[in-house]
Amino acid sequence: MYDCYGLLGASGCGKTTLLSCVVGRKKLNSGDIRVLGAYPGTHGSGVPGHRVGFMPQDIALVGELTIKDCANYFGWIHGMTNKQIEAKYAFLEELLDLPPRNVYVKNLSGGQQRRASLAIAMIHDPELLILDEPTVGLDPVLRQTIWDYLLKLVTEQNRTIIITTHYIEEARQAHMKDTVTCIVNDFIHIKITSVIGEDKSEVRRAVKS
Repeated sequence: MYDCYGLLGASGCGKTTLLSCVVGRKKLNSGDIRVLGAYPGTHGSGVPGHRVGFMPQDIALVGELTIKDCANYFGWIHGMTNKQIEAKYAFLEELLDLPPRNVYVKNLSGGQQRRASLAIAMIHDPELLILDEPTVGLDPVLRQTIWDYLLKLVTEQNRTIIITTHYIEEARQAHMKDTVTCIVNDFIHIKITSVIGEDKSEVRRAVKS
């Protein structure tokens, strides 16, 4: 089912580790996980690969490349033509208020690097978008613009999104319903139903119980 799933938890609780397993960057110590019907990292799964867009918590773009160079590189990897890359980049450039194209990644501020990283994750229009705290350090107006667009991807383009956050307010901004999972002490502790509009103290009590 297409939806926006939130992983809510304090820093260091295991959100990033879980996403790394989902995207195929880390192996599980036990059990298994399936993403888009297949095991991550297996032949033909497309994960990691063209079926998923991943924005890690730490910036993973090459500092010696410009923002547009990064977009071209990842677009080519995913089989996009130059025309397709240019069209999508122009859209994301305006949506995310990206810096000039010829600026090197290493010369960007932290917030600019995060916006560039988000753009690269979305450049090839993946089926599954995995975002590790994508709006940290962004101004409130741009943060709301991003949330609105992500919701549009789910409702109008049938995309699935997994987002981590340690802010209850962020989960509310995502308009998520029945899909907010809390992680406490490295364990998935409780699935909170209808977080939207709920009193934050009620959510905190649910996590502590």
